[in-house]
Amino acid sequence: MSAPVASGYPVPSPSVIIGLIKRMVSERWPSGLEDLAGYFARLGCVSGPSREPDEGCPPGVARGEFFVPGVAVSNASWSALNAELFTLTLFAYADSPPGNVDAGYDAIRAGLVDVFGPALDERTDPHGNRSAVWLVQEAVVELYAHLNLAPAVQAAVSHEGRTADFQRLIAQRPGHSGHPGY
Repeated sequence: MSAPVASGYPVPSPSVIIGLIKRMVSERWPSGLEDLAGYFARLGCVSGPSREPDEGCPPGVARGEFFVPGVAVSNASWSALNAELFTLTLFAYADSPPGNVDAGYDAIRAGLVDVFGPALDERTDPHGNRSAVWLVQEAVVELYAHLNLAPAVQAAVSHEGRTADFQRLIAQRPGHSGHPGY
């Protein structure tokens, strides 16, 4: 199923995603899962319930979904370690043709450059998938254009210090392969 197209871009408008990322970066990161509802309300989102931890998930990790009312994003999720939110991820334009994913990525990337300046790192792999990363205050903003298998634009905003704590925890686990996907 393809995402609808409006004004040459898939829906939602890239400006909606850019605005959401700007709010994610500018809001104070919540401490404690009890602060999540208020945090998401300030973002213009609604938090979903925590999910049961995956098998093999490190102790202290909680995950859940969030919803952006009136905006067609898929698989929007949050993760917390020891009740401190450390990452927010969402996918847009899922199952869109690669040209729509490219157009959405280009527009979101350009908007983020306007807001945050040039990306610290940008890459294109041999299959045309692209990525860009910004460091803004204590947040890492990541943008990906996935063009193969499951086309979509992925945006993630992570708390730099809390994510480093999570990565250290993963690295200490027996049998760690170096990949954070536990």
